[in-house]
Amino acid sequence: MFCKVVCFSIFGSIFLSLAHSQDEDAITKLQNAVLVLQHRVSVTEAQLEKTQTRLTQADVKLQQAEMNAAALKTQLTTLKDNSGTTFVHWGRTSCPGTPSTTLVYSGAVGGTHYTSQGGAADYVCLHPNPQWNKYGQGGTSSGMYGTEYQDLDNLFGTKNAAKFLDNDVVCAVCHVASRSSQIMIPARRECQPGWTKEYEGYLMTSYESHAGKKLFTCVDENPEVARGSFEDKNGALMYRVIAQCGSLQCPNYVQGRELTCVVCTK
Repeated sequence: MFCKVVCFSIFGSIFLSLAHSQDEDAITKLQNAVLVLQHRVSVTEAQLEKTQTRLTQADVKLQQAEMNAAALKTQLTTLKDNSGTTFVHWGRTSCPGTPSTTLVYSGAVGGTHYTSQGGAADYVCLHPNPQWNKYGQGGTSSGMYGTEYQDLDNLFGTKNAAKFLDNDVVCAVCHVASRSSQIMIPARRECQPGWTKEYEGYLMTSYESHAGKKLFTCVDENPEVARGSFEDKNGALMYRVIAQCGSLQCPNYVQGRELTCVVCTK
């Protein structure tokens, strides 16, 4: 009986000791796990803080990029408003109806007298309301004359005038806001791919035996004349241009045919 009591007592002490030891191990493990978790939370919070800082910096950069883009857009709009090209619509007082083409002014064609051996070689589009500075000073000078159509009645249609011979040539200066280059292509009625056709017509210049030489000019196929200008005073003159085979390759050119032309912008 005594042995049983003692034995039970010893075994009980051993069991309680083992149980207490296991509880301490479990608590220690739990405490370690809490420390590890706290460390991970701390690391995660630090990473989140860095991420938030990066996001804030990225947002600032994005706002700056948007401001730069808006500034560039404004500059581009300004450049487009201040860019473009101009051309003269020879033979007409209006501009073609192509997109973004507007009239600057219309007037009459001027040039050096057809008998002059000096002076300028180009035709000019004169403004209808001249502005003077000093005048009547005397001395040697060069004259500016009006320009008349010559022998063209069977070439042009009668859409805008019944008669052209000895009538004055008109012109219009046009601005194209959305295109920055212009070219006149002789012997063509259509533009190259990617170019906008402003108008087509016939190639004109001075008569080849006259002393006054003029540049080749593209006159609209349906020209107008200055009102009340029918009077044979000559001045600068405009004649058709025809193909002359020999040094000019025929074909594709054909002897005696009037040369067409087209004015294009891009």
